[in-house]
Amino acid sequence: MPVPQRCARPRDQVCRSGVSHGEELPQSGSAPHDEGVPVSAPRKRKAVALVAAALTIAGGGALANAAEPSSAAKPAAAKPAAAAAAEYTVNVGEKGSWTHPDDTPAGTYIDKDGTFYFQQAHALYGASDKRQWDFFTGKDFDSAKRSAEISDAVNPANDKDRNNDTTWRCNNSVTGKESTDPPAGSSYAHRNYCDLAGVWVDPDSGDWYGLVHNEFTPQPFGDGLHYDAIDYAVSKDKGKTWDIKDHVLTSPYSTKRDDSAAFPEKTYHYGDGDPRLYVDTASGYFYVYYGSRIVDKGKGGSWKAFHAHVARAPISEKMAPDSWQKWYDGKWSEPGKGGKESNMVPVGADSSTGYTPVDKEYDPANTGTVTEQVEAGKTPPTSPLFVMDITYNAHLGLYIGEPQAVDQSGKAPQQFYATDDLSKQQWKLIGDTGSYTNASWYRWFLDSKNKTSSAIVGKDFRSYCSFGCSGDSASEYINLSIDTNSPAAPITSGKTYRVANGDGRVLAQANGGSGTTSVDSAAASGRAAWTFTSNGDGSYRVANSATGKLLGVDSASTGSRAWGTKPTVAAAGKKGPSVGQQWFVVPGTSDGKPNGTFRLVNRYSGLVVGLSDDSGRAAETTPGRTWDAAAGNSVGGGRTAAEQTLTLTPEDGS
Repeated sequence: MPVPQRCARPRDQVCRSGVSHGEELPQSGSAPHDEGVPVSAPRKRKAVALVAAALTIAGGGALANAAEPSSAAKPAAAKPAAAAAAEYTVNVGEKGSWTHPDDTPAGTYIDKDGTFYFQQAHALYGASDKRQWDFFTGKDFDSAKRSAEISDAVNPANDKDRNNDTTWRCNNSVTGKESTDPPAGSSYAHRNYCDLAGVWVDPDSGDWYGLVHNEFTPQPFGDGLHYDAIDYAVSKDKGKTWDIKDHVLTSPYSTKRDDSAAFPEKTYHYGDGDPRLYVDTASGYFYVYYGSRIVDKGKGGSWKAFHAHVARAPISEKMAPDSWQKWYDGKWSEPGKGGKESNMVPVGADSSTGYTPVDKEYDPANTGTVTEQVEAGKTPPTSPLFVMDITYNAHLGLYIGEPQAVDQSGKAPQQFYATDDLSKQQWKLIGDTGSYTNASWYRWFLDSKNKTSSAIVGKDFRSYCSFGCSGDSASEYINLSIDTNSPAAPITSGKTYRVANGDGRVLAQANGGSGTTSVDSAAASGRAAWTFTSNGDGSYRVANSATGKLLGVDSASTGSRAWGTKPTVAAAGKKGPSVGQQWFVVPGTSDGKPNGTFRLVNRYSGLVVGLSDDSGRAAETTPGRTWDAAAGNSVGGGRTAAEQTLTLTPEDGS
């Protein structure tokens, strides 16, 4: 059986030989337009909460010609847990257009100067196929265009190392050097293919860090596939050149060619790949949701069971290899490199833990094909949580995730799962999109108001799809909301609070102007009191109690998203508070539990309020951090975690 051509659509009848170089791709069916196209009347799907106490709170490329999991690998739809207090309703609105689909999700981020970017990649298998890391920039997602300056950049020290042809980079990376060439006659032309998939900007240096998905050592057992592994890379020049540093998440098993000692029977483990990066403001951790697959050996062998995993690392460690821990048997106990990993499953009638029992996990010594092992209960079927991307929904006060559908026919609705505690990874089904169906492999969230952030969204948000979208379209997004009878209330709407940091500095409106400052708590006046009022969608407007003016930044300027921007106070516009005058109140957590602190996240910039006794930055907006910048740091500027770790104390009588 010839190797499947790598493309970004499951079950494409004719696979693409390349991916668009930033140009718009045609969409099958009726093409959405910029304003969005009605998908008939909005649909609602209600789930009686599966959530009870577990979700009660105070108040972040796969191959395309994928063979579908066998019938034995398709479990029944996830069953909700017993009914409880909260209810959730998924409201499906209009479609909108998205015209740059690629072989990874689009990862969003904002640079230190306030410039918005999203990044995606592809690495196709044929000798003349394209292998590119592409970067787009603009005011927001809707206006972003491909940046030729970055996407076509060439390493001045090595003209073979370039973003618009990553062949040399992938073959000579840490994974590439450990890989072996494909067998003679293979449709794979190279030993490694790598995609940048998820970027974070370091608050200390401004350097760009990213995860790298690798597909290497093609056809290791004469089958049609390869191994997967995840590395990390750093760019010190805003994405123009990249240094792939080391492995971060790799297989618990061998990734050598023809290693029958490690895989003595009819199957092998594909490795760890398809990362979905999430940067968690509340806990100070990177979380990466990734997948593995079990593959049949030999001619015609393909994947049959798709398993879901998660790992985390302190953000302060900046993706260092030894900082990663995999989720295994209910604990963060295994190293990222080579450690064991649990297959995640929904919590409900079929599982109280959210993961496969250790004795039911895949074992290379088990006999039979993948399908036979699944039927015999020797290995888990495809997980309903496979390659899940997540966000924090401030309206619900929950993290929500949208995984790939087990049913890849294109007729399955998009399911949504939720948890209030990333440290425990217990995901519960809260609803789906009903008659809106797809088979999407690449999904991501975007807040509908700022159109730049996938990290935190309000009640209304977008869910994007690249390839395998509804009606077999190549790309689209849908407008969604998830409503509840128990919205989050981290603070009391209408109450007046004093906003203080861990160093005893208190946020205040400056005397004689629209500026803000911070003062010692003992010197605080009436201008140091702020009234928080819910906007009804998870965000708050914050009014100075002495002047009535709203705290915020100028949402008409991208420069006000730059690190160190000083918040000001101004009247609300005629239509209410601007997106720059809206704030997410994010509870801080320790070991998954609220610790009584908060971060105020500006909805427009994604930056948090920081307070300091440094007169040059007495009150500012700055990237979230849970560590102190080293002394003399030119970008971090000596900023500390305590400066932005806030307490909100009610004023007497409010």
